[in-house]
Amino acid sequence: MTGTSVKQDFFILTAPRSGSTVLVQTLDKHPQIFCAGELFHHSNNIYHPEWHYPFWGVKKKKGFSGLTFSGVNYIKGYYAGVAHLKKFYASRNEKDVRGFKLMIRHVKDFPTVWKYLDSNHFKMIVLVRNNSFKGALSSLRARQIGIFHTKTDLQLAEKKVQINGALLRKRVDELEKVKAKILRLSEGKNSSVVGYEDFENWQQMLDKIFDFLNVENLHMPPELAKTSKADWREGVKNYKEIEDVMKEKYAHYIY
Repeated sequence: MTGTSVKQDFFILTAPRSGSTVLVQTLDKHPQIFCAGELFHHSNNIYHPEWHYPFWGVKKKKGFSGLTFSGVNYIKGYYAGVAHLKKFYASRNEKDVRGFKLMIRHVKDFPTVWKYLDSNHFKMIVLVRNNSFKGALSSLRARQIGIFHTKTDLQLAEKKVQINGALLRKRVDELEKVKAKILRLSEGKNSSVVGYEDFENWQQMLDKIFDFLNVENLHMPPELAKTSKADWREGVKNYKEIEDVMKEKYAHYIY
């Protein structure tokens, strides 16, 4: 499809380990698309950090300091989040289309931002990982090897790790609920649903998004490489134990 001068601004609604980082960075290489990372991440270590929303203080994981950080920034975000977003979308460079990544947790943390996006009918790319087991496993494995994303494989796919079965099962349960919530939020919206599994047909998946955003269809390779093999068992030392833990409820994901 040939792009037009009509703005098709968008955002990507997603959850962790769903392929959003590679999608953001690849879309940003398109000559008509400017795509930033998580504007509302507590750290400014994001893709296009110049558009990071400024938080008050430094986030702590636990304790009173962590609660204070969350509470204070919830209030700040309630009033200042939309202004930051308006500034982001109003800023223009040589690219016609502008978007960013909104994690599902930001819907709760920044309710006025979500209301603004919803009420102004921005295009929504809904990115989900249908296989919640592989999403949970990917997260736990990445934490152990210490690398979440890479531009080259660096032989990461060859590394094997020991996985805590109970923790994995708990995370899969959580991701099933997260996936359902994301899909509910997209119902009846100006959205296009993309599955992580669609990345296997990478160019076809990109063409779908390009058509949705009304930009030129270009051949573009992914900006990042995978850190695991297609068969998850090849990256897990105790894969038989994991099969036993998962097969009762999630056999359709592991086989």
